[in-house]
Amino acid sequence: MSVWKFIKSIHFWKHLGLIILSFGVLLWLTLQFLNLYTFHGQSIEVPDFTGYTVQEVENMEESKHYRFEVVDSVYDNTKIPGSIVSQLPLPGSNVKKGRQVYITIIALLPEKTTLPNLIDFSERQAIALLETHGLKVGRLEYVPDIGQTVLRAKYNGKVIPWGTEINKGEKIDLVIGRGRGDADTYIPNVMGELRRDAIRKINDAGLNVGAEIFAHPDDTVNVYVTRQNPPYREDAEIGLGETIDLWYE
Repeated sequence: MSVWKFIKSIHFWKHLGLIILSFGVLLWLTLQFLNLYTFHGQSIEVPDFTGYTVQEVENMEESKHYRFEVVDSVYDNTKIPGSIVSQLPLPGSNVKKGRQVYITIIALLPEKTTLPNLIDFSERQAIALLETHGLKVGRLEYVPDIGQTVLRAKYNGKVIPWGTEINKGEKIDLVIGRGRGDADTYIPNVMGELRRDAIRKINDAGLNVGAEIFAHPDDTVNVYVTRQNPPYREDAEIGLGETIDLWYE
C-alpha cells in the first residue's frame, strides 16, 4: 500500500484522532495538576504573628497554611522570651498556601557582654560605649572630683569591676566627677518627645529620670511626654544628678 493510500484510509484518521484526543486529555490533566500544585489564582493574606510565641502560632487555625522557620533570635528583656519580633513575608502580604514564613524570636536566654572600661570617658562617650556593648545607662551620680569624667560603674547599687561579664540589656549606673566650678546644669525641654529621646536628653544634661507616669500602662515604648517636673524654663538651672519626673500619653 502506498503512503498516499494509507493517509486516505480510515485507519490512519482513526489513529490520528486517538493521538490528538490522548494529547488533549494529557495536556488538560497536566494543567489541572499544575493548578492544584501551585494554587493558581489563589492567594491568602499573611497574618501578623509578632508578639506570639512559636507554640501559640502553631496552635492558630490560620497557621495551617504556612511553614515556619526560625532564622534568628535576639535578646530583649522587655519582651516575652520565645515570642516573635519579626517575620518575612511581612504581615498583610498575599502569598500562596504552603509558603515558608521566616521568623525572628526573642532569645530564651540573654546574651552576655562585658562591661567596657569607661575611666576618663566623658558622660556622653560612656553612654555611647555602653550602648554599643548592648547595655543601658542607669542613674548618673556626681561626686566631687577635679575631672568631669567617669570614675566607676555600679550595678544593682554596688561597684562593678571593668571587664565583668553581664547580661545584655542590663542598666549600669555611672559615677562621674563634678569637676571645678559650677555644679549646676540646664533643664532640658522634653515636652512632646518620644520617651527614649526624652530620657537621652535628660541624661545628656547630666540629670536622671525620676518618676514616670503613663496614661496607658500597657504601652511604655511608643509614648510621648505631656508634662515634666521641674518644667523647662529658659536659663533655669538644676544640680547635676537631680531628677526630672515625666508624664506620658
